[in-house]
Amino acid sequence: MSALVLTLAADVFELQREGNIAPFLIVFVFGMAVGMVGHLLASRDLILAGILIAGVTAVLPWLMWS
Repeated sequence: MSALVLTLAADVFELQREGNIAPFLIVFVFGMAVGMVGHLLASRDLILAGILIAGVTAVLPWLMWS
């Protein structure tokens, strides 16, 4: 488990050297919030929108800087 955490932390630190990840983090947190509200309201559309927003935002830095 600690190896996985170390690998993910190394990726995050490497991305910080490549560029600023703060805008991506803000949009990712927004997507997670949309998904959580979707769960609370039992709205499938909001859940899927949250997953889509957070998922795309999580992958964008790797696509842009690799």
